[in-house]
Amino acid sequence: MKRIAALLAIIILFCACQPTPEEEFVVNKGDGVLTEKIADVPAEEKRFEAPARVDEIIYGQSLTVELAAEVVLPAVDCYPVAEVVSQTYDAAWARDMLTRIADGRRLLVRESEAGANMTREGILREIRAVQESLSTLDEDYANLSEAEREELRKDLNEQLEVWQAYYREAPDSTDGLDADLSDAAYDALGRMNAEVDDERPERKYHSPIEARMDGTIEYANMDDAISQTTRYEPVTGPLRGVTLSEDEAVAVAKTFLARLGETDLEPVLVFAADCPRYGEEYERHDEQAYVIWFTRPVNGMTGAMTHSQQDVFGYYSQNGGDRTYSEPCEQEYAYFKIRDTGVNWFEWHKPSTVTRIVNENVKLAPFETVLATFRKQIMLEVFPVLEEARVSCDYCDMKITDATIRIDRIALENVRIRKEGATGTYLLVPAWSFYGSLVLRGENLLRNIGEGWDIDENGDAVYFVPGACYLQINAIDGSIIDPGQGY
Repeated sequence: MKRIAALLAIIILFCACQPTPEEEFVVNKGDGVLTEKIADVPAEEKRFEAPARVDEIIYGQSLTVELAAEVVLPAVDCYPVAEVVSQTYDAAWARDMLTRIADGRRLLVRESEAGANMTREGILREIRAVQESLSTLDEDYANLSEAEREELRKDLNEQLEVWQAYYREAPDSTDGLDADLSDAAYDALGRMNAEVDDERPERKYHSPIEARMDGTIEYANMDDAISQTTRYEPVTGPLRGVTLSEDEAVAVAKTFLARLGETDLEPVLVFAADCPRYGEEYERHDEQAYVIWFTRPVNGMTGAMTHSQQDVFGYYSQNGGDRTYSEPCEQEYAYFKIRDTGVNWFEWHKPSTVTRIVNENVKLAPFETVLATFRKQIMLEVFPVLEEARVSCDYCDMKITDATIRIDRIALENVRIRKEGATGTYLLVPAWSFYGSLVLRGENLLRNIGEGWDIDENGDAVYFVPGACYLQINAIDGSIIDPGQGY
């Protein structure tokens, strides 16, 4: 983690050097222009005109932006604006989701990492982990003062006492105990969870399911010994350890969604995920899985699936790091990890419902206007991978000489923004998403500097995650979409 913080801090210094513009490049979102354009009469049906590619370079101080990008247009002649609301994430919704995922199987008590409802075997693992931490405390935390180590030792001993108390009261088995699906439990915990026996004899554990008040559903059904991954690559042929084709994997996901009562979501990203076995780290692995992201289309307009690299808490390069917090306007997506054994992992974030079409074909700003905004604004955007630390690199020998943002795809998609004056109601509007990766050059770069990082054949450090989006521009008025503010 220290290495990551050090690296990110250096890059932040590069970005902080970018000059503050003398003029405002972003359309003033409080002037009512966007609202007026959305309320205008539908435009004449006509396919939007844009070049097939954009190739150019934007130079900054120690930061370069390279556009070698395909321009992706939806196969439609109308560009709608829709109104959307989140589903009601109450206990009834949570029960329904768990029941549908279980598909007739019994919803059992879930072993909790906090100790409640855990078996003695599970608690004993936790006890041994704390005991191991105590035995190596002086070695692991030699950099702390004696007083700080004693405080940590006290905390660990208190944890040990709590686990030992759980152990004395815990059952040998939770088999036969039904999950608590009551409204009271959901209201108290903010979530409803259970586990199901997927009747896969090769697996040692049941599969946990959880639905939370924040509008997140999770189902974990991973093959034994396979862990989660952060390493992805394009699907170019058969996957290692998987016989399913890409189309078959998508069909498995759609069948699962239909079981939950959802038939409108469509796949927008498909990658091959590396599947390390527990204990493996950075080497190439023998197993892979399909990872598929679904979003909600509107009249043929694909929904964006973005891993936003914009600064959602305030412009670091201009305000010295002060944050102005507001809850991000989160996009809806469903995520699958699929192998021959079926759905190994599932997440559904912010399930929503389209209530009406506000404008069947809104007029869009010219593509050149969008590009002009991108050119002027991109150097002022600082992405989350650079937000995590602002400390000097005084404990590593990495030296970063320059950084490059590579944009390889510019897509016209629908994006969720807040509807003015209507809490809980959103708009899906046409927007341009600029996707790509970050490249660092220098000396002594490390491959394992964090999630999404790797070293390429040139020895450069490359940050890539599926859907990494470095800027979103409203296609209607050409304004920057701030993912933190939601407009």
